[in-house]
Amino acid sequence: MRIKGLDYIRVLGIFLVVAYHFFPNFIPGGFLGVNILFVLSGFLITYHLLKEIYKNKEIDIKKFYYKRFVRIFPPLLLMVFITSLLCFFINKDYSVRFLDQFISALSFNYNIFELVRGGSYEGGFVKQLFMPTWSLAIEVHFYLLWPLVLTLLINTFDKDRNFKEKFSSLLMKVCIFLYLLSYFLMVYLVKNYNNAIAFVYFFDFTRMGSFLMGAFAALFVGKIRKLPYKTLTALFSLALIGLSFILSYSNELTYKFGFILADLFTVLMIIVSYSNKNIREYKFINKLSMYSYGIFLFHWPSFVICTSILNNYWGIILSIFVTGILTLVNFHLFEPLFKEKNTSGKKKNSRLSNAISQIFIGLIFVSSIAMAYILNENANNMVKIEKTIFEKSIKQDIDKMKMDKNLLDMAIKKAENKDYAAKKENVMINVLGDSVLLGNRDMLQENIKNLHVNAEGSRPIDSASDLIKQMKKDGNLGSLVVIALGTNAIKDPKESLEEIIKTVPKKTRLIFVTCYDNRYDQPHRVSVAMRDLSKKYDFITLMDWEKEGMAHPEYYSGTDGVHFYGKLNAYDAYLKMLEKSIDQSLKAKAKK
Repeated sequence: MRIKGLDYIRVLGIFLVVAYHFFPNFIPGGFLGVNILFVLSGFLITYHLLKEIYKNKEIDIKKFYYKRFVRIFPPLLLMVFITSLLCFFINKDYSVRFLDQFISALSFNYNIFELVRGGSYEGGFVKQLFMPTWSLAIEVHFYLLWPLVLTLLINTFDKDRNFKEKFSSLLMKVCIFLYLLSYFLMVYLVKNYNNAIAFVYFFDFTRMGSFLMGAFAALFVGKIRKLPYKTLTALFSLALIGLSFILSYSNELTYKFGFILADLFTVLMIIVSYSNKNIREYKFINKLSMYSYGIFLFHWPSFVICTSILNNYWGIILSIFVTGILTLVNFHLFEPLFKEKNTSGKKKNSRLSNAISQIFIGLIFVSSIAMAYILNENANNMVKIEKTIFEKSIKQDIDKMKMDKNLLDMAIKKAENKDYAAKKENVMINVLGDSVLLGNRDMLQENIKNLHVNAEGSRPIDSASDLIKQMKKDGNLGSLVVIALGTNAIKDPKESLEEIIKTVPKKTRLIFVTCYDNRYDQPHRVSVAMRDLSKKYDFITLMDWEKEGMAHPEYYSGTDGVHFYGKLNAYDAYLKMLEKSIDQSLKAKAKK
């Protein structure tokens, strides 16, 4: 029996996910759509498996796995094939570690790939083409494990007259226990570990709670009497949409309250839908629901590729169009190859259709592997070539910069008094940065005496205070600290910066480097916080790199809009601004 009203819930989930990917600043919590889809999947899978269990007192696991594979894998393979093909025509940055991404997506382990590489969902500086398959990976892991768990529970009982009641009671307790365990683990990790957000976001067990909430609903949904459908569905929909506007990836409240509320509202919508057998459904909602898996798979690579070619809203419009075309091709031309019936509803010649399907999918699979390998090698070769050119050009340019630096030093020594010159000569400077400074790190250290750069990819600004504490403990903290962080996903930037200010010891001076990131609206929220705090505290000097970057778009021409690797004019400008900021800082007061 088809349950009316669930198509709307599925479409709402997909809509929030797509809106979040296309407009992350407008709807920063749209990823709650993933929770909606997880709860719905947990409900539907458990609902149908319970019917089979109550009837046969067992699960045909082989049949279950086969149906899931045929439904999920072919469209995924088509998406990977088309994306790999299009990847030959866009920036090589998107092909770095392409083979790893390819294997992770097709093996349904992309969430594990992100955990291993230490990725942040919002903090990456080059968009990963297969990133959204992390949630598909978790869904498949649930499909693999859940029938086994249910089979284990079945085998704990004698199949007597009270089997249904005993089994349902035990399963309900298991769902509640595992959900609470998953929830409290997530809250504990987020509360006690600064860098735990990415882990709890991608980790199977901390995300499995949504499926268990849906499974729990499947046990009692049939016992609920009719509820007012339109009123309650509108209310819970608005609540979910409201949460999507209020919450964000880096907000701790998302993990402490947001996820559990999203799960609960989704379950309530499912219960309301189930209690109404005669819901009048809109055909376009049913159609969108049918296309939802294709939309989910194709919208992100289409968005990344199209927006890499066209900026602003034209890229988004093109990506919506491309997503629609690919979704229709997948649903009406590709998926039917793997179904038992053709589009008119007649049974196909099973042997012939199976043979054709297997040959076709085999060709696509082999072609995809070949393309992934070539893309990966091309990207690696390009990185090596660019690195060699970059290193040679830097070495050549460093000599010139040293000469300029010597001239500048002579001018400074003439202009400044002896006390200031002595202070500058002896001061130790620590620069705390993220991946942005990995490119010009060596050049800065070569040209500024006693300067030490501590830079690391995907480093959030809220980790800086802990790093400062550790450096102080190790005796490596200088009296001038430069904070060049902020382009990665973080909590409240003002709160993180205040923590840094509180952490640095007395007699320390701070320099805040504003961050340029043209992926988001400018001024950047971190830069705004830095400007406010530099006015509040007299021992903080502001180096306004964001303003410089906005005035000189050529620094970021052909880049991802965050990093200026290999841009020697940008390196030179950054060096000069940092030298000037250091001079200003040393003339200002230190922390009392």
